[in-house]
Amino acid sequence: MAAGFTYQEIADILDGYFFNELEQSSPIIDFEFDPAQLQKGVSGNCFISISRERWNQFHKKELPWIDGNVRILEYYKNCDLIITEEPIKELAPFVAQIIVKNSIKSMQILAKQARNKMKNPVIGITGSVGKSSTRLILEHLLKEISNVVATRGNHNTQTGVPLYGAKLCRNPDMGIVEISLNALNNRGNQALTIRPDVCMVTSIGEAHLSTLHSTMNVATFKARIFDGLTTGGLAIINKDIGKEEFRILYEQAKKRTNRIKTYSLIDKSADLFLKKRIYEKYKTTVIFQYKKTAYTFDMIMPSDGIMMNTLGALLCLAELGYDIDSMARKVYDFKSLDRVMELKRLNSKDQRRIDIIDDSHNAAIPSMINAIKTFKEKQFFYKGKKILVLGQVADLGDQSEYLHDKLVPYILQSDADYVFGHGKYMRDVIKKLPANMVGGWFNNALELSTRIPYYCSDDSFILLKGSVSGSDFRKTSHYLPAQIKRSTKEIKDITPQPQVLVDHIQPMWGIVGYDLKENKEIFHKGYLQTKSIEGIGPIILLLLLFQMGIQDQKVSRLNRWPTNEGVSINQKPFHFGQTFTHRELAEEVMLTQHPSAVFELAHLYFSNRNKAMKEITKLVEMLDITPSAALNLTGRYRVKEQQSFQLSDLIKVGKALKQYQSELPIIMNCNGMNMRGIAFGTLRSHCILFIEDVLYCGSGMTSVEDLKRNLTFSMELTRMKS
Repeated sequence: MAAGFTYQEIADILDGYFFNELEQSSPIIDFEFDPAQLQKGVSGNCFISISRERWNQFHKKELPWIDGNVRILEYYKNCDLIITEEPIKELAPFVAQIIVKNSIKSMQILAKQARNKMKNPVIGITGSVGKSSTRLILEHLLKEISNVVATRGNHNTQTGVPLYGAKLCRNPDMGIVEISLNALNNRGNQALTIRPDVCMVTSIGEAHLSTLHSTMNVATFKARIFDGLTTGGLAIINKDIGKEEFRILYEQAKKRTNRIKTYSLIDKSADLFLKKRIYEKYKTTVIFQYKKTAYTFDMIMPSDGIMMNTLGALLCLAELGYDIDSMARKVYDFKSLDRVMELKRLNSKDQRRIDIIDDSHNAAIPSMINAIKTFKEKQFFYKGKKILVLGQVADLGDQSEYLHDKLVPYILQSDADYVFGHGKYMRDVIKKLPANMVGGWFNNALELSTRIPYYCSDDSFILLKGSVSGSDFRKTSHYLPAQIKRSTKEIKDITPQPQVLVDHIQPMWGIVGYDLKENKEIFHKGYLQTKSIEGIGPIILLLLLFQMGIQDQKVSRLNRWPTNEGVSINQKPFHFGQTFTHRELAEEVMLTQHPSAVFELAHLYFSNRNKAMKEITKLVEMLDITPSAALNLTGRYRVKEQQSFQLSDLIKVGKALKQYQSELPIIMNCNGMNMRGIAFGTLRSHCILFIEDVLYCGSGMTSVEDLKRNLTFSMELTRMKS
């Protein structure tokens, strides 16, 4: 059977018809449904046009898909044939078109027919993690000796797998197709479409637990890849997969073949297994055994995950008859995807040498653990600070908290000097670590990246690991190197006392005056971008209470709060059972932000502190305030939940508070005018103040007196200029 398709073959296979018949100069040997991927200057390209309606119908939801008939207008010169449901009349003179009923089904039909033209091995790869790395390693090892068709990017789904199945029509020396769980689910088993000669399962982990609920269910679905295995084909399974999950995979493979091979980092009964690894600073030597013979390779990327995937790829090629020794020698030059164990060697502006292993391409719990283990092994070669920067793992469903807790013992044993966390589920992990180990928890990638360089000494080592979805952690990969390069100082004595930190993070104060009637800034003084390390939780709570209506004269007895100490502005002791009116508690928050007053009001009006924080978070989002501006109720600095706000945030809060300014206390008198508002802060002094329609916001002063002095001076200077 000839490689590629004629136009007529395609029309017959798809039960389609020609909109226009143009002469065919060469067989169709490649297919794309993204016209931007059509190769320029190459003949034999076919574009499969998928309409927005068809794409959304197939995926059963509205997606931002651009109609293929529209997109191809920019790229039509790069293709010889278009398969489409609706004719593209303006292209009739230029490109042959075959009209079909359903373009997505047509792609699946073409993939099945193309497989009949493929006479060389097809490798299908699935697994919770490791699919892409294994595919890329195989491509790297074969690139100089074989013509390979392999999955590109994330085309491992119900639409991507048939696309790459169709590409097999050219009969390359090897086909390597990733098959995700999406392509093995109940909507259709695409392993039956591409019929692999080799089926590989790289891992079974906690990915997809939000829908499948257990790793046994994940294994059951992943095992469906073996349904498509050609009779007597080769099954390759990672033997380090959990015992029960491995059994599910093995039994399913056994139904199709007796050729089942395994590989392992720890199990010496596997067909190919690790014997020894030797770490150096920028290289790892791996010694493994296959058929009673030891082989060696060097690798730049040090993780157990990459090591495991390399062993799987070498086993696959060895079983297909390739010389394993020559293949192993090529491993050293392998480079994976960006941000997969990517080494970034950086220098700060003051010439501190800082290495980052950026493994932020994606994450699962097993790969997080592997990365932390690698971090521990590699830190021996660094004299400076060793820093873990960990984002949360996405798509774990209702087991997210439980599974993230699994990381805690590995972190505690990692010998990290500092650990930084990012994302909702990493917050509880950070809370479980000793304070002297914590660099901080953040929910903003830029804030996180700005803070880390202060903790880096010369010859420091950083591991960056987390999921790309569910937060903005992925941006850390770009922000952190940039922040390191411009960093000019290390804080050499970072202690649990935050005063050392605030002197570096907020060394300059800033004041801004804002005309609320004209909605414009009327003056600013100092540093407009000054940034705090405290929060505005109490101020947002007050705003909520004003909106709800404070029951001024109602009396309540103080609950037993851990912060019950000292006396109120009215000289009442903060003791359990002490009576306060709600107005007294509110004034305490306005003037001192005493945490017991904050907690009591949160309890009285929201029933508990957690519910109050949820409402605060909602209002922060509604006002478009920096999310990290209010991470706790009291606003106090906490190393395990790093807060930050800017003057722009205070202006937004001030606008919302304007209608309640008559209820705010007089903070100071300036040139005979009373200024009402709130002065707050412990490490630095900040304010939101009003004189009628003018709002004054300040941040970063070393004391309330300093704040009042600078504010008075700024207002007087502005008055003189006007």
